[in-house]
Amino acid sequence: MERHTPKGPVLLVEDDFVLRTSLAELLMSEGYEVDCAAHGIEALNRLTQSRRKPAVIVLDIMMPYLDGIELRSLQRRLPDVADVPVVVITANARSAVEAERLDVAQTFYKPVNTGRLLETIRELTSPAAA
Repeated sequence: MERHTPKGPVLLVEDDFVLRTSLAELLMSEGYEVDCAAHGIEALNRLTQSRRKPAVIVLDIMMPYLDGIELRSLQRRLPDVADVPVVVITANARSAVEAERLDVAQTFYKPVNTGRLLETIRELTSPAAA
């Protein structure tokens, strides 16, 4: 399998500590720089205050403080990061339908098929996707 240099970091937004840690470790083992946020407000702060724009956002839907639907809606209004593709992970089919209305690149149900998730992130961060 040919590796490429990721074009930017992955912002991983997941409130479940174990899943967030596992996914971050998986992505880092594939050569991605990973920035983690435990909820939507933390992710929004990262999006508005970071000098480096993420290449892709991996976003849980059901989270405290600011859920993934609200975060995605706000992200689409921020000119600097509005075009960053979002991959949704959710345990709830209803939430997935709501997320699809917000123009996400892909939706994954928990438990996440990590092979397919990696494939999707590779596609979204490949030079051809730029």
